[in-house]
Amino acid sequence: MQLYRKWSFYNPVMVTSGPGEISDLPSLLLKDGGYLDKSSSKTGLLVTSKSFTERGLTAKLQKLLNEQQKELQIEIIDDVKPNPDISAIEEYAARLQDKDLQFVIGLGGGSVMDTAKALSYLLSVNDPNFSLRAHFNGKLPLPEKPPLKMIAIPTTAGTGSEVTPFATIWDMAERKKYSLARPDLFPFAAILDGELTLTMSEETTVTTALDVLSHALESVWNINASPVTVNMAGRAIEIVLSTLPALLNDPNNIDYRSKMLTGSYLGGMCISSTRTALAHSMSYPITAALGAPHGLACAFTLPALLEFNAKGFEKSSSGDNRFEIIAGMSGCRSVKELTGKLTGLFAEVGVKDLMKKYGINAKNLQSLVSAMYTPERAGNNLRSVEQKEMEEIFCKACKL
Repeated sequence: MQLYRKWSFYNPVMVTSGPGEISDLPSLLLKDGGYLDKSSSKTGLLVTSKSFTERGLTAKLQKLLNEQQKELQIEIIDDVKPNPDISAIEEYAARLQDKDLQFVIGLGGGSVMDTAKALSYLLSVNDPNFSLRAHFNGKLPLPEKPPLKMIAIPTTAGTGSEVTPFATIWDMAERKKYSLARPDLFPFAAILDGELTLTMSEETTVTTALDVLSHALESVWNINASPVTVNMAGRAIEIVLSTLPALLNDPNNIDYRSKMLTGSYLGGMCISSTRTALAHSMSYPITAALGAPHGLACAFTLPALLEFNAKGFEKSSSGDNRFEIIAGMSGCRSVKELTGKLTGLFAEVGVKDLMKKYGINAKNLQSLVSAMYTPERAGNNLRSVEQKEMEEIFCKACKL
């Protein structure tokens, strides 16, 4: 019974969820274990993107915090770009190293969360002899210094980064993706406020929902799967399948928005334990070379990968029925039916059009296939894979 014989699960993030819950931010900072640790410094960092400053949300957060702690000082970084580059992150850290920061707030999508996590660590280390670039390129060990406390406030429903202990960092000049990962890189707390996702464009709504699917499914066909992650994955898949089309027809529906945030959270909980697998491994050069959104680059292969990984993994005496579990939770009688349901969803929400927009086709992907295998991700896949099989997977995916 491979799935049930031996497993573990851990996630320390305190989560509060509900429309308007961003108003709970000051009380989270005041909780035991938050930033007020009798330090003389009451300075924090807010990491966000320019759009939230322009909409007035940055000022709203500052007002909320100052009403509780008038002496509180907030440094602001609000120019985070998609797919955060290592150079930008290290420039931020150099600019802030003398500020004696006590906590970090990340308000935004996955790129903001990744930037905030990286800064929570770099600003804690505050060592001129250490750099992320040297760590990634030269294997310089990570100093054993705990990150600053962080509160994550996602404004997209997809990454689940608010409950994971890693941050994705890019070197776009070299077209490489890195992951900063530490057991203590989990945020201290997270706020899931569906109202903050109402401003997402239709494309972002779709691509972040696809990211939820990629996290959930990648945690199922994963050598690190457990009964806990498989059941959370099944629920996350069901949420996306049942909610995304309705949300696109009614984008201001706060119940749908809140439900998608819950799905994103569940997907994040899954990969916080299992990490990701082959779909993510194949996606990185696609994002780097074609500029495709992460969720799209990961998800367009999911139906083909579901077939690939489920092949030969039918329920047997081992009792490992992970694929039957997620199919059943999604209202399907078989993996084949679930594959068809995924393909149908992709057609309904315009995945083909998005693939065309970003140049995701078999011809363009052929030149990237040699970079699609990263051992730390592909090695988590249930089935081992060769380059020829990856080619077959993306060619099939491009025809769906």
